[in-house]
Amino acid sequence: MFKATLRQILARGSIIGINQLFILIAIPVLASRLDLYVFGQIAIGFTLAQLSWIISDWGVQHLSIEEWGKKKNLTEKNKFTSSVIVLNILISTLCLLIIYGLIFIKVIEFSTFFFICLTPSILLGAVYPLWYFQVNRSPSEIIVPTFLSRIIFITLIYFFAKSNETAYWAFLAQGINFFFITLFSFYRISSKYNFRWTKVNFLDIKNLEKKSRPYLINAITNNQVNTLWGFGLAIIGGPLAMAIFNLGDQIYRAGGALTNIIAQSVRINFIGKSFINIRFTLLFFILFYVILSICINLLTSNVIEYFFSDQYKSAIPIIQIMIIAWGLHAIVKLLNYPILGETHGADWVNQITYKILFLHALAFLFWMIFLSGPKSLAVMFTVVIGCQLLIFLFHIFQKIR
Repeated sequence: MFKATLRQILARGSIIGINQLFILIAIPVLASRLDLYVFGQIAIGFTLAQLSWIISDWGVQHLSIEEWGKKKNLTEKNKFTSSVIVLNILISTLCLLIIYGLIFIKVIEFSTFFFICLTPSILLGAVYPLWYFQVNRSPSEIIVPTFLSRIIFITLIYFFAKSNETAYWAFLAQGINFFFITLFSFYRISSKYNFRWTKVNFLDIKNLEKKSRPYLINAITNNQVNTLWGFGLAIIGGPLAMAIFNLGDQIYRAGGALTNIIAQSVRINFIGKSFINIRFTLLFFILFYVILSICINLLTSNVIEYFFSDQYKSAIPIIQIMIIAWGLHAIVKLLNYPILGETHGADWVNQITYKILFLHALAFLFWMIFLSGPKSLAVMFTVVIGCQLLIFLFHIFQKIR
């Protein structure tokens, strides 16, 4: 089981790793060419896109793991996939309308032109069916197309996003990248897995939305809650604060994408197994997270001083704090569905997630009233993640005893 899990992690991890690597390459390129304010606008745009993708997915990444094996034939699988696509499109369209409304009433300090350029990546990223390859245990099929599409992404940024006036190419490049990989993905699931569009009705969509909703809350709380904090900072702090916080957030997001894959792969391969079966895998990845977070923390100062100008030096402690948060949260994800899902049940995990999300909301409110700035935001975020880890460990030890 451990070897099968590791193979799947390496396959899907390659895809996410390629995506995040090219984003991390693009960030210093953009930071060196844009002033702090415009770079902050780019950071806000990336955060809006990320938040839209999370909401548009509506928990399907996790729900599909639990439900796919229950589909008895190809017809049921095609209907489920068609329902997911419709739900993705509807929610991503709603996200775009809400974002535009927030820009229009000036709640978010973000260019309307940038929003137009960002729209294709939000829509295409929402329907990108990575989950389909995950549940069929074949993510290796899209490693090469992902790499090629990301080459296009970084090439467009390098040659076209050269100044404040052409910064919008950061969003257009992202949209073009998603166009190619999404097009290939749908071609692949149609040609190899015989996916055919199946007519779905309102009741199908409503049932899927209801089933997925708890998984969405769990995904936001345990996988992407940093995006919510970044969104809050974008509203309150504006582009300048986001420009500094974004560096730590991108490192956290890159690491978070990897740990999401690990947690999901462990769940797929160990679902229905006892704690004894999963114990070695659990300890292996916890040790891996601890060592990796220490190494990255030690390298942070040198990397920032080498690749970024002096105006970004204030981001060093923020990055270091966010790496600590990443390490704690990586362990939380391993304890989430893979452990608590077995010991307490997926429904119980989804219910406690609502309480954790409420804790995040209280902590953000405390920061907004009594504190300010991206550094204190990173500290408060890390404190909440630490509390969540303690809560999860308490429940696990209680069950084991």
